[in-house]
Amino acid sequence: MKIRIKLVAHAGKPVAGIGSDGEGELYVPDGATVGDVMARLDVARETLTMTLVNDEVVRPALHDAHVLAAGDLLTVFPPIEGG
Repeated sequence: MKIRIKLVAHAGKPVAGIGSDGEGELYVPDGATVGDVMARLDVARETLTMTLVNDEVVRPALHDAHVLAAGDLLTVFPPIEGG
């Protein structure tokens, strides 16, 4: 199935299917979870990120339980640093 991705201020390795603007589409297997996609995007579990599915927050503790549906928009924000 196809989902939409938006990586806000992504500084990691380039991801096939994701443009330089951080937006794109990924094909994932039926039953894929937020955790599955985060692993594919190479976002470390220890990294505190904010994730949204269709503008609803999904807490890190629920990443492995939140099953995605075709057409979902997964938005990933990196940790905010600075001062």
